[in-house]
Amino acid sequence: MMRSTWRFWKRFRWKGLVRVWAIFMAIALVLLVETLGIHYGATRFTLNYMVRNEAIPTRNAIMGQKPTNLMIVDSSQDGVAEAESMLDQVLLDMKAPTTTVDLAKTKPADIPKLKRYRTVLIVMPKLDPLDDELTAIMKWVKAGGNVMFAMTLEKTGYLDAIGPRIGIGASSYDYVMTKGIKPVKGFMLGGGHTYMFSTPFESSLSLSLNDNATVEAVSANGHTPLVWSADAGSGKSVTCNIGIYDKVVRGFYASAFSLLGSAMAYPVINSAAFYLDDFPSPVPSGDGHYIRRDYGMNVADFYSQVWWPDLTRLAERYGIRFTGVMIENYGDDTKDTPVRQADETQFSYFGGLLLKQNGEIGYHGYNHQPLVLPNTDYGDEYAYHQWPNRKAIVASLRELIAFQKSVLPAATASVYVPPSNIMSKEGRQVIGRDIPEIRAIASTYLPSDSKLPYVQEFGVADDGIVEAPRIVSGGMVGDDYMRLAAESELNMHFVSTHFMHPDDMLDPDRGAKEGWAVYRKGLENYLDWLEASAPSIRMQTGTECASAVQRFSGLTVTMKESSDAWEFDLGNFKDQAWLLFRANHGTPGRIRGGKLTKMTGNLYLIKATDSTVRIDRRNGGAA
Repeated sequence: MMRSTWRFWKRFRWKGLVRVWAIFMAIALVLLVETLGIHYGATRFTLNYMVRNEAIPTRNAIMGQKPTNLMIVDSSQDGVAEAESMLDQVLLDMKAPTTTVDLAKTKPADIPKLKRYRTVLIVMPKLDPLDDELTAIMKWVKAGGNVMFAMTLEKTGYLDAIGPRIGIGASSYDYVMTKGIKPVKGFMLGGGHTYMFSTPFESSLSLSLNDNATVEAVSANGHTPLVWSADAGSGKSVTCNIGIYDKVVRGFYASAFSLLGSAMAYPVINSAAFYLDDFPSPVPSGDGHYIRRDYGMNVADFYSQVWWPDLTRLAERYGIRFTGVMIENYGDDTKDTPVRQADETQFSYFGGLLLKQNGEIGYHGYNHQPLVLPNTDYGDEYAYHQWPNRKAIVASLRELIAFQKSVLPAATASVYVPPSNIMSKEGRQVIGRDIPEIRAIASTYLPSDSKLPYVQEFGVADDGIVEAPRIVSGGMVGDDYMRLAAESELNMHFVSTHFMHPDDMLDPDRGAKEGWAVYRKGLENYLDWLEASAPSIRMQTGTECASAVQRFSGLTVTMKESSDAWEFDLGNFKDQAWLLFRANHGTPGRIRGGKLTKMTGNLYLIKATDSTVRIDRRNGGAA
């Protein structure tokens, strides 16, 4: 029988085609296994949420603590309110309890006794209202106190009187335009690079420094000192000459503040998260002109054959674990009962690939309509529709959750990203009250000209929801404003949160005209900068980032120092904590209760594994 079969095969004229057919079938079988059997399970998280009622809002964490800092402001002077507001949040997030005195309401003689505090912040451009108290402050500094002049100073007789003691050699009445800031390498993470301001103006006093000053940051052209410190007897002064007090520069002021004292440690998040909005989703409609121009293929093929493979390579190269936030459809119906998406192909395929990469699936919306009620007026900014009532909002989110469970049963979702970062007060209340599956919201960190976006701070809200905003976006992170923000937040919270859309390549305003190759290169440049500036930052998913924010939110730090050690007591310590630590006087040695990693200059990263951390101090002198 076998001999007869062999003779038949030898005489069979189509055996070549059969071999080809067999090869194609084998390839098809492999592809079928890879697509239908994209073997994935639930995301393996390296950090999990704390119990909701154990997470502490940031402001509550330091409530009742003894103030260690005194901030003296004069609200009657221009710009002071803006600077005070920024510094309030900086000090809050650094967990530095502060007493504020306003000279517009309080006489200088009634300023509290300076010996109660470790540091004094002077927040006013014109020092004259301090009167004789300015002399008292400088005597206190000489005896071992620490002072920070946080605003660009105005040249008056009072500044001339103390100028040499705070590092100023000469000053004029003129102000100069500061187009950007260049931190000295070793002062900040990402130092040695220039970061440009998006709307520069004449914000810095024209001056020169004496030999007593140590320059920490200069203007983009290198001519104007923007941050410097100076020793004054046993104490120290730090002066900021930046003159910009927006949210985007908080990290520069936090770094300046950390120069005071023998050492300073403050809680940070230590997380880099990368979001893919509208992913997975139906293949979006839009102009694929530039995709056809560059790749000769349609949008769907571009996603599967170019875009996703390129992202996978980036993920492997930099250790990224993407968080995709799902949208069920692109419809605009907000009034009718939600209708289940019939085509699940894109969701199961791309969602499976994302989970296989140990990424995460989050929530973006049943459709792309923000969670707002009829009382929200979009004006001419957006063509979105409002939801008629709270019940409709809940129903839409319930449908999205059910659909995701149906398509990707292994997915564990917890993070919600508002469409276009828009969400009303009522929509936010619905999430906290009616949707327990949502544990965190990742909207936007930076304000815009529009009042519609839901702007966040990093922390835990009163209802237990974690606020974990995104900072930068897209492939053009070299943009002045975004790179400045990225640098600032690396030093403020040691965090980097980024997002992009699959359909960026369909919109000329978001990079489509330049093309995916240019867009991807911009993203690579940002990732190279991040890797070089913060090699120890943790690459996390949205849930892990939010879990890190929980631990950061409640953490407090109390320092005790001696000639041979720094000891930190960490309040509300859970299981791990991260701190940026600057050793200004003395060299860190052995650490107990944690791990110490040198970052740059005298700046270190502490991973605390105990509520008490002790660092031996060498060459530190008297406490």
